[in-house]
Amino acid sequence: MKNFRRAVRESFQYFPAIVLATICSIGIAFLWGSNIGALYPVIDLTLKGESIQGWVQKSIDIHEAEKAAAKSELVLKTQNGNQSDDANARSAIRGLEHKIKQAETAIYYRRIALSYSQALLPRDPFQTICAIMGLLVVSTLVKHLLMLTNDLLLGYAASAIVRDLRRRVFAKALSMDRTTYQNHGTSGLLATITSAADSLAQGLMALFGVAIREPLRVVSCLIFASFISVKLLLLSAVLAPMLLLVVVFFNRTIRSISTSILGKNVGFHEILLEALNNIFTVQAFTMEKQENEKFEECTKDMRRISLKMIFYTGLSKPLTELIGVGMVAIAVCAGAYLVVNKQTHIGFLHIRDTPLSITDLLMFFGFLIGASDPLRKLSGVSIVIYGGAMASNMLYAVLDVPSNVTAAQSPEVLRGPGHRLSIQDLSFYYHQHHPVLQDVNLDIGYGSTVAILGPNGSGKSTLIHLLCRFYDPTGGRICLGNVDIKRLSLHDLRSRIAIVSQSTELFNRTVLENIQYGSPEATQEQVYDAAKLAHAHRFITESLSEGYETVVGQGGQKLSGGQRQRIALARAILRKPEILILDESTSQIDMESELQIRETLQQMKGSMTIIIITHREALTALADEVYTIQNGRLFPSQYKLAAA
Repeated sequence: MKNFRRAVRESFQYFPAIVLATICSIGIAFLWGSNIGALYPVIDLTLKGESIQGWVQKSIDIHEAEKAAAKSELVLKTQNGNQSDDANARSAIRGLEHKIKQAETAIYYRRIALSYSQALLPRDPFQTICAIMGLLVVSTLVKHLLMLTNDLLLGYAASAIVRDLRRRVFAKALSMDRTTYQNHGTSGLLATITSAADSLAQGLMALFGVAIREPLRVVSCLIFASFISVKLLLLSAVLAPMLLLVVVFFNRTIRSISTSILGKNVGFHEILLEALNNIFTVQAFTMEKQENEKFEECTKDMRRISLKMIFYTGLSKPLTELIGVGMVAIAVCAGAYLVVNKQTHIGFLHIRDTPLSITDLLMFFGFLIGASDPLRKLSGVSIVIYGGAMASNMLYAVLDVPSNVTAAQSPEVLRGPGHRLSIQDLSFYYHQHHPVLQDVNLDIGYGSTVAILGPNGSGKSTLIHLLCRFYDPTGGRICLGNVDIKRLSLHDLRSRIAIVSQSTELFNRTVLENIQYGSPEATQEQVYDAAKLAHAHRFITESLSEGYETVVGQGGQKLSGGQRQRIALARAILRKPEILILDESTSQIDMESELQIRETLQQMKGSMTIIIITHREALTALADEVYTIQNGRLFPSQYKLAAA
């Protein structure tokens, strides 16, 4: 519950909405109890056929008589000097004084009620009943308006809190280093942002809504019931410990089920995303059946856990209601005994000073029934709150995870482009005993073009990731303009670099927007010029139905691999970077287009530092220096020496 408490504390930024919602809950509770209490005079008037003014006056007369009788008895006891020394007599005197005070209080409030009833209510009994029923309808309407306002205020606060958490989780995901992101996975982050956030919203609404409103309704009914008989009310609560045990048991059971549901949601998203994101591979290798089986198995597990949740949730409600009915039954039986036998005691237990009337019993029963309805609703609220607590653990687990790539506290500022890139004694490993790069040294002057060769898995892409600070080296350092890149802001460093990779990433937006991505201030003419340099302008204008306004689909799936790479190259050229990195960027382009791109890069040489990772001879020939990575170490390439 620690993280859920954090979410609750953060929700206090919406303090006005929560306070107003709580005020509405108090109003709802008061109207709930008073609406039931309004039936008291109606029942009495119906049974006795008198006006409410006469009913109140009669009540005043009864209390006046009780007061007078108590005073007379008190005078007699206090005049007896010998008896006054007896402990029992002193106790009786205190009891009489208390009874007189109670009678005076009752008379005071009933006189106020009498003055208002004389001013506001008719004297005819039937008209009085109709007027009370009219007030009951109006108060019910007000109660529901308050409930609507309560729900709207809490919905606003909960949705605002969850929106803020979603925004923070999304921002955290975008800023994660590669290792941290891979640990959570896209499916895990997606489940956190969607399912976990929704569960937290429901938990917060339940906490600030039902968990406040329904207990207040219970308290309201119990307060009104206590006016009839406190001891009878306490007698009806003998089953309360059993009710508490049932609630605790179901809370613990459902807490573990909620955790399982959230865990299965992560697996569900993982299977779903993997299959749909790799749909062509699934179809090409005829794996539809196997993927369907995995999906069916996952959804079967989710169904099993959901049914388990439904079972325990459904079981908790009748058990809670059964105990509540038992409490009401005890009270009704005890009250009926007092009414039928006109008693003030049940056995040795003193219940009240005067016997219960039929009206008292009916109203006491009504208040207990009124308290049982919110108790029934409360039986399920803890489930929702615990679900929100488990969801908050998922959300804050993402928000609290430390980044392996930390931003500089007081970053240094590099003025302009034109800085030398220096790699000094660089080492890196994902696992301590399996180094990927070892003692790499490389010095690249601004405007130079360097090609790096090496077999798959040799560390070429890792070196690029280190240059961009997707990871930090485990040894050595990388400097730009004699400044360790760790001392630069991430934004400053990455804004100087543009990457075109083999696995081209495009967005489900227009061609124009994809090329402008990273350079949103670029004009349309500048976009066209970059596309021409990347030899993409022709196919965009001639082959695509909407030209630059063509939406390329998820991941650019409406385009061929070569078209995607040329759009990515145009995006990088438009950025006008200080360092351009081409990571197998022409692997899906035909030879003619590659030669044209080589001419473009030839024109760009000297205006930026170009790092080429390729096996293509056409691009390698552009390089001023060619290096090979073997077993994590960098060597001058024999290929370049042979070409020389």
